[in-house]
Amino acid sequence: MNKNSVFLLFSCSLAFSFLSFMPGLAQQNSEQSTPVFSSVKKPIELIYPREYQVSTAKKWTLEEVIQRALDANPDVVSARKAIEQQEGIKMQFKAKLYPHGGLVYRAQREQSSLLMFLPTVPTYPLTRTSWLGAVQIKQTILNIGAVKEARQQKELLERAVWLSMDVALKTVVQVKEAFYLTLFRQEVVEIREELTEASHAIAEYTKKMAKEGEVPEYQALVAQAEYSTALGDLAQAKAAYVKSREGLRMLLNLPSNNENDPLYLVGQAELPAFDVPYEEALKVALQKRTDLNAALHSLSAAHAAVAAAQSSYYPTLDAVLQYENISNVYILYPKWGWTAGVQGQWNFFDIMENNGRIKTQKALENIAQVKVNQLKIDIPAQLRELYQQIKKAKEAVAFQESAVNDAEKGFNQAKKLFEGGETSWVQAVTARQALLKAKLAFAEATYNYKAALAQLEYAVGGQLPAQ
Repeated sequence: MNKNSVFLLFSCSLAFSFLSFMPGLAQQNSEQSTPVFSSVKKPIELIYPREYQVSTAKKWTLEEVIQRALDANPDVVSARKAIEQQEGIKMQFKAKLYPHGGLVYRAQREQSSLLMFLPTVPTYPLTRTSWLGAVQIKQTILNIGAVKEARQQKELLERAVWLSMDVALKTVVQVKEAFYLTLFRQEVVEIREELTEASHAIAEYTKKMAKEGEVPEYQALVAQAEYSTALGDLAQAKAAYVKSREGLRMLLNLPSNNENDPLYLVGQAELPAFDVPYEEALKVALQKRTDLNAALHSLSAAHAAVAAAQSSYYPTLDAVLQYENISNVYILYPKWGWTAGVQGQWNFFDIMENNGRIKTQKALENIAQVKVNQLKIDIPAQLRELYQQIKKAKEAVAFQESAVNDAEKGFNQAKKLFEGGETSWVQAVTARQALLKAKLAFAEATYNYKAALAQLEYAVGGQLPAQ
C-alpha cells in the first residue's frame, strides 16, 4: 500500500467514528493485529473537552470548611480550653485579695512536767488539756506579692486569648491553603488524565504507522516514551491529590472509614483582588498581629512576676476576726467570745531564696523581651517577602492566562481545520495537549497566588485592610 492510498483512507476517517477508521487497512491486518485505537477513545473525542458527571454528594465551600475547622479542629478546641484553664488560675490568685474564712480548731494535752512550773489556785485545780475552736474571717491588708501575682495572671489570661486567636488564624490559613491545594490537585488529575489518553492514542497511531513503514521507528519510540511519562505524571498527580485531600480532612477532623472516601469541594473561579500598600499593611500588622500581642502580654506578665518576686522582701498584714471557744491551763472554764486583731509576717531572713527567685524571673523577663524584639523585626520582613510573592504570582497568572488564550486560539484553529478536512486528528489533539498544558500551568499560578494571599491575611492579623 503506497502513501497516497494511506492518506486517502486516513482523510475518509475524519468523517466517521474511529472504529471505522481506515477500514481497508484494518481488514487487511485483522488476522495479524487488533484495530487501531481499539483500547482508547475515538480520536474525535480526544479533541473536544471532557464532560464530567456532576456528583450529588455533599460539596464543601470554603466558608463551610473554615467553620468546620474552627468548630472541630483539635488545636483550636485545645486553645479555647487553655483560656478556660487560665481563667481558673486567675481566679485562684485573685481570691487571695478578698475576704476568706473557715473553721479553726487546735487541741493539745499538757505534760505534767510543765504544770509544776505554772502558778496554782488552791481552790480550783488546773486543766491538763487546752483547745481553740473558732469561726475565722481574714482580709488581706498588705500583700504586695499577691497583688503582683494577680496582675501576672491577668496578663497571662490575655496572652492565652491572643494565643487562641493565633491558633485559630493559623488553622484558617492552613485550611485555606489545603482547600486551594486540593482543588488544584484535583484539576491536575483531570488534566493529566486527558493528556494521558491523548498520548496513548498518538503512541498507538505512531506505532502502527511505524509498522507500516510510514514513519521512522524512532518516532514511535518517542511517542511511547511520552505516553509512559504521561502515565508516571498521572500517578504522581493522583498521589499528590490524595495527600492534599487527606490533609484537609485531618484539619477538618472529618471521620472516614473507606480507603478512598471522596471529599467534594466547590471553589471560586475568580481571583480575589488585592492592592493594599505595604506601609498600610505593616501598620495594621503591628497593631493586630496575634503572635505579637501574645508576646507583649507575656512580657507584661514577666514584669509582674519580677515585681512579685521582689515583694518577698516586704511584710504581709491580715486583719482577723473570729468567734472562738477557748480553753487552756489559765482558764478554769471554756470561754466563748469575739477576737479581732491584725496578723503580720515578715520573712526578712530568706535573702538567698528571694534573690534566687528574682534572678529567675528577670531571666524570663529578658527572654520575653527578646521574643518581642525579634517579632518586630520578623513581621516587616515576612510582609516584604509575601508582597514579593504576591507580585510575582500576579505576573505569573497574567503570563499563564495569556498562554491559555494563545493556546485556545491555536486549538480552535486546529479544530476548524480538522472539521474542514484540512488537517488530521493528530494535529488537533496535539493542539489540545498544548492547551491542557497551558491550563495546568495557569492552575498552578492561580494556586500560588491564592496561597500567598491566605498567608498575607495571617501576617496582617487575620483580616486584610480595606482596599
